[in-house]
This record gives sequence, structure tokens and C-alpha cells, in this order.
Amino acid sequence: MRIKSKWHDSDTKSIEDIATALSFNSWRLTKNSLEDLINEAFTIEKDQVFDVIAEYLCFIIQCTDRLIYKKLDDSDRQTLITAFVKQLSLYYQQNKEERIANGEHWKEFLNLYNQRANDYSAFSFDKGEPDYHFYRYFGDKIKQCTTKADEKWMTQQMIEIQAPKAFRTLKHNFDNTFSAVQTIEADKPPKPPTTREVRRQARRDKKGLTHVDANQKLQEIYAPPK
Repeated sequence: MRIKSKWHDSDTKSIEDIATALSFNSWRLTKNSLEDLINEAFTIEKDQVFDVIAEYLCFIIQCTDRLIYKKLDDSDRQTLITAFVKQLSLYYQQNKEERIANGEHWKEFLNLYNQRANDYSAFSFDKGEPDYHFYRYFGDKIKQCTTKADEKWMTQQMIEIQAPKAFRTLKHNFDNTFSAVQTIEADKPPKPPTTREVRRQARRDKKGLTHVDANQKLQEIYAPPK
């Protein structure tokens, strides 16, 4: 699979540049994962395809946010994740319009993302990767998108094979793409944390939560993609 991971050494990349690269790789990863399921003889009807895609994208966003948690301060992290989700909603809108029908598909995707962000916040990363419950939740959501004939096997397939495989690819893409952030961060003087930030960090570390505020409705942050 081709990935957008090579940067010109002389270029300084912005947060938005990195979000664009992450979204490009994530969309390709989602398409390849969908093909993997079909190649494994799972039945995914035409009207189920974008439900599966949306669940994969939500999983990828949450994993990316966990990976990025200790690399950026809260402000830059919010900027990156917002730009990342916005670009993926644009891909989702364009592709679903082309293959299904016109409509506000971007809003449908963002509504799902907000729900899933809240749900995934209950699960942890164990040694830098999703824990069992993280994978199981993802697998159950994919199962709900597909045909009843596959219900018996889908969650197990996702937990044991598809989800870990997707995460490994995501982590590889992330490491390559995100190396450019070091250039951006090197010019920033460190900011001493406030007492409130220290307390919030302690709560997050205790619970294993590394997500963007789940209650924040992204569709209120920006207009529909054009």
C-alpha cells in the first residue's frame, strides 16, 4: 500500500499538513481493510459499505489521538485532530455522494464520530496499543454493520486479525508521517503546566483517557466541507 510519509527535508510542515497526510493514509488504510474483509468471504452489501467505512475511520481517529497524546500540547493536539476529522469527513462526503446519493453525509459521519469518541473514552491503551475492550467494541460495531450470516464470526475476526492488523499499519504510517512534527515543536519554548493542567493530566493518566473532549460537537466548529 502506498502511503504519504516522505517529506522534503527542507520543508517545515504545519499541523494542517500533517493532518492532511494522516487523513490520506487513513482513508487508504480503511479501503484496504474493507477489501480484506471481503477477501475473507465476509458479505458486505452496497448499503453497508459506508457504515463499515465510518466505523473504521472512528477507530482510526481514536487510535491516532491516543498516539498523539504525548507528542503535542493540548492546543496543537486539538488543532490536529479537528483538521484530521474535517478532512476525513470530506473524503466520506465525496465518496458517498459518488457511489450512493447526494446528502449531508459529512454531518452523518460527524454525529457518529461524536458518539464513538464518547464511547471509546472508556477504553484504554495498553503499552501503546488498544486494549482488548477497545478492539472488542470496534469489532461489535463492525458486526452491527454487516449481514446476520456473518454475525457469529465477525467480532472474533476483528479482535484477533483485522483490528490489530489495521492498528499496526496505522502505527507505522503515523510514525513515518508524524516525524515532521519534531521540526514544528523544536521552535516552541516549553510552557510550565498550570495547576489545573497538572490535575487534569493526573486524572487522564489514571483512567488511561487520551481523547479530545468527547462532548465537543465538531460540526459546530466548522462548516460543511466544500
